[in-house]
Amino acid sequence: MSYENWSARGRTPGETEPEVRDALDASRVRTRQDAAIALVDAAESGLDRATIDALGTRALEDSDPEVRQFAVEALGVAGAEPAVVRQALDDPEPWVRAEAVVALSRVGGDPDQLKGALDDDSGWVRRNTVIALGKRGDADQPLLVDCIKTDPHPAVREYAAQFLGGVAEDVSEAERILAAMLAREPNAFARAKAAESLGELATGRAEQALEAHGVTDQSEDVARAAKQALASARGTDPENLDVEIGPPSAPGSGPDTPAEQSVDGYDPAGSFGSARSGSGSPAPGGAPGFDPRRDLNTDPEDRT
Repeated sequence: MSYENWSARGRTPGETEPEVRDALDASRVRTRQDAAIALVDAAESGLDRATIDALGTRALEDSDPEVRQFAVEALGVAGAEPAVVRQALDDPEPWVRAEAVVALSRVGGDPDQLKGALDDDSGWVRRNTVIALGKRGDADQPLLVDCIKTDPHPAVREYAAQFLGGVAEDVSEAERILAAMLAREPNAFARAKAAESLGELATGRAEQALEAHGVTDQSEDVARAAKQALASARGTDPENLDVEIGPPSAPGSGPDTPAEQSVDGYDPAGSFGSARSGSGSPAPGGAPGFDPRRDLNTDPEDRT
């Protein structure tokens, strides 16, 4: 079988699996990167045991972090044993650890090992962990509420809010947390997810929060999300709602911690989809002095 078209990047260093596997040991870093990328592309069709072993070595021992990251990704796509992937959670580079979370989720890693990554120093690793746990059904309400209340990285709060509406057992608490986010969370993407989850709850109190704080949001994206959520809660088409969204917003807010942003524009969690894809331009909104540990412990209506 020919593998000359394995990689859409067009730089596959070989025409057969053994040739590409051998390229993982090349002295030139770019060649090792190209080989690992090619194996990511090929992994869904299955890889030889020798190739998986070679990827495991690259994932843990290569001097180049991009080779390690692509090797970890290939192992996850190939469905390799969790043992090697777990070790990559200790990689010194955050984008490798972020990819290891994705890979471990794919290969059926232990939920407790994934939950341990919520203590990682990188917000991107924690963000991937919330997504992985949420998609697997391993994120319960206490875990998600804790992420919303305490995590300083907006992408973590964003995805915790997204999953909260679907797992809420204490609906009253979920209403309060999400309403407070919609009213005071400074990040527009997180507010939009809070609006979506309120629509999923579809309670009278959730509808009140969407009307009071969602459709009037300074961010047009959040306001539109809130209108859609309100329509969903009421079982009607958004066009049938007699609700006007707020005025268009100016570009503005991004992650609270600039150091947590991607390196050279690279999203370390690309395998889960960019946290920003399809969301439009973020905009200022919410309260600049938002403190998730304080402001989410009370209802927005209860604070003066």
